[in-house]
Amino acid sequence: MGSYHGAESCELVVVYMLNLLKRICGDTIGLYRDDGLAVSQGPPRTTERVKKQICKLFADKKLKITIEANKKVVNYLDVTLDLNTGKHYPFMKPGNVPSYVHAKSNHPPNIIKRIPENINQRLSSISSDEEVFNKAAPTYQAALDKSGYAYKLRFNPKNNRKKPAGQEKEISRGTTHPST
Repeated sequence: MGSYHGAESCELVVVYMLNLLKRICGDTIGLYRDDGLAVSQGPPRTTERVKKQICKLFADKKLKITIEANKKVVNYLDVTLDLNTGKHYPFMKPGNVPSYVHAKSNHPPNIIKRIPENINQRLSSISSDEEVFNKAAPTYQAALDKSGYAYKLRFNPKNNRKKPAGQEKEISRGTTHPST
């Protein structure tokens, strides 16, 4: 962590750990750098047993992990997933204020042009419906306005794919920590 090749090393460790975790969790787990997310259809007791196996696996590799198991609502990266309502919506850590490259900056014009479109696409894809989108959009719209963009964010449902309803599942979230 903090080394010149930290991000690249992290990616290698993630691939290695996913391979080991697959033996415990199958394909119901994903990792991104130091965040992970797993889905369990088993009862809470089984999920707790799997949690202990995962903690042991990380400890054996001299890595620390924090796991919150048997949750119905979880913040993962920039999305909140809510199994109670079936909705997903944008998540931002408290105090975080988005900021973007200014529209008049010296970046390539194609990059500048795509920034607001990409923000709109991402916001639409992590919003389960237009109501959720409209609730989150003002923060992102203010950041775009401040950065000099004349772009109005609008919900685009084609970026939002509905998944078929399935059995109720539990979510477990883990965060790895560097060993000290």
